[in-house]
Amino acid sequence: MEDLSASAADPTLPTTPEARAAYIKDAQTKGDLAGLTRLFEAELLARPAFGEAMAPYFAQSVPHVARTYANVKAVAYLKGPVLLKQAGARFVNIREEAAQDLWEIQQKKLFDLQCRWRAEDLTLPGVRHTQEFRQWEKYLEHCPWLSPITAAEVALYQDYLRSDAYVPNANWQWQDYDGFRRAAERGNDAADPDDDADDEADTDDGYRAAERARRRRLPAWYAYHNAASGTDLLALPDVRGEKEAYYIGLTEADKAEKLAAQRAQGDLAASLPWHPMLMHHENLTPYFRQLEDPADLPRLLRWHQASRDDDDLRHGYLFEATHWLDRALATQAAPWPIAAHADWRQALIAAGMRAWGHQLADVLVEVWQEQEQSRALGLLVTGPKKYGTIPPFETVDWTEEESYEPKFILRGRELAGEPRDFNF
Repeated sequence: MEDLSASAADPTLPTTPEARAAYIKDAQTKGDLAGLTRLFEAELLARPAFGEAMAPYFAQSVPHVARTYANVKAVAYLKGPVLLKQAGARFVNIREEAAQDLWEIQQKKLFDLQCRWRAEDLTLPGVRHTQEFRQWEKYLEHCPWLSPITAAEVALYQDYLRSDAYVPNANWQWQDYDGFRRAAERGNDAADPDDDADDEADTDDGYRAAERARRRRLPAWYAYHNAASGTDLLALPDVRGEKEAYYIGLTEADKAEKLAAQRAQGDLAASLPWHPMLMHHENLTPYFRQLEDPADLPRLLRWHQASRDDDDLRHGYLFEATHWLDRALATQAAPWPIAAHADWRQALIAAGMRAWGHQLADVLVEVWQEQEQSRALGLLVTGPKKYGTIPPFETVDWTEEESYEPKFILRGRELAGEPRDFNF
């Protein structure tokens, strides 16, 4: 128990254990470093043991030692609980991210099923058209055809996390078969001619363009799994996709014919294109020049450019490099190697990713075992990482055909004189 006898010398200090506990709690809440230091210094000076410990030293050093000791103790009282709480939060965060990343294993399984279904190598109950795989991508934890994750699959994913191939979980379009196939046919690093993003906004050494290209390639885990298994199911023929494309083509040709007839009759309203700003909204400078008051224009253009510059910074190499540097400093206690690189930002990014992947790998098996135990007990488990807002699974109407492809397929079936269904 702390010695409170010295508190009598300062009426503002507590004199009972209960008052002392309340005083410390209040100081911790308010961040009162001076108050805590004053208390701990008075208590230290009142202890006989402190006097004995200081006897061999120059007498004038006593108050300086007492103040230094008390200040360090006060800092520990103020920062220690918060830092330990943050450390606990980081521990939970790593395990949570590992649990979410485990779902990449299931996304790969679903993608392989999609490849086989498109090749008409198997049937899947309830699947009518290819776009349903994009729907199941969002509700992976409810997908009925996926087998449970095995220890062997966890071990392979663990190897991936520790490899140079690892890329942190991003907003992948996990079941974007058409995009992945186009990227593979072009060569993964080639530009996508269908990319309608605003090239003028691709500053910061082309970072955004590189990011878009990366996300159109086969996800890093898919490529690693293919290399490890020696199997790339994307190479299977897209029999089903070609059939769908045939019916979609019939609908598009019919639509083009009708629009041409409308234009010939002078009815241009129904055949006008969408405004290009809807697809190129990163840089509105031309539209500002066209629509704004000339007196206000110079100021608006400066502000708009400042906003674009900030957006580029937040989405560029520098932002990602500082992100990984901050994460490494916060979570990577042990030394970590960094490879030589002509661009220090790229070197930081690569080193940070490698360090993070190893941390996830270290907890992956335990997290998987915990999830399997929770499933066995009927408890909730951490689901896949979600991006944006999606409706609850229970509210999804799988019979609705509101997206482009299913509607055009059904119309194409009608134009071909065939039943309006997906049985082809």
